[in-house]
Amino acid sequence: MKLRALVILLLGMIITNNVTAGEKPTASHNSVINHFMDSYINSDYKKLKAILSDDAVYTSNRDVRVIKHKGSDILNHLKKNDGVKQKDCNISSTIISETEALVIARIDVNYELFDGNQQNIVVIEKDKKGEWKITQVYKMFTSSESSVKKLV
Repeated sequence: MKLRALVILLLGMIITNNVTAGEKPTASHNSVINHFMDSYINSDYKKLKAILSDDAVYTSNRDVRVIKHKGSDILNHLKKNDGVKQKDCNISSTIISETEALVIARIDVNYELFDGNQQNIVVIEKDKKGEWKITQVYKMFTSSESSVKKLV
């Protein structure tokens, strides 16, 4: 009887894992956002690669300059740091706007040991296959001493 219960429990766990693992990371915009945050925290380039469009562009600020990178450049950088966990930071997301084909999300990374934050404005689009993919990321580093006034 105990063996039967154990076998049923194990089968249930296997089926649950397969159902969960079977969902594509691009099935919904929420899934894409979760994979983006997880890939950032865990430096997991494979997760990021699964949700980036082929022509994705990252735009960031470096002091007063604007820097643009192809998605492949970001993946190569992340690949070098594969598995390095981001510590002492909190990450959260907010949907700014959404339609049936386009979602704009804000993903904030707040570092506990750094006087500043990282804001990511992420544009997610539904492609011809019906999959959600990140097409643009605007990464901005802000400090609490910034002279720029917040709109929100």
